[in-house]
Amino acid sequence: MADLVITAKEVKSTCSAGIQTGDKIVLRGATLSLTESDRICGFAFANIYPAVFAVRLGKDLRELGLVTRTVQCIDPGPPYSEGGTVLFEIKAL
Repeated sequence: MADLVITAKEVKSTCSAGIQTGDKIVLRGATLSLTESDRICGFAFANIYPAVFAVRLGKDLRELGLVTRTVQCIDPGPPYSEGGTVLFEIKAL
């Protein structure tokens, strides 16, 4: 399994978890590295995990119909919610 870094590329409005542009989440094997990660949002993983497993298994996401390895968290942000939405980029380390 590949180690992964998930980077917040864009934050629209204010993320409820406090994630800011440039924050990183690092996965080492099956472990979330708390020492290497910035802020972490459990809700964001709902949309991140399908891409995470594909990348970990060595798949090029374009094979799955995805143009990039960018995914958006499930919070739509204003005017639909009080929080904000974050675009994440997933890369193998």
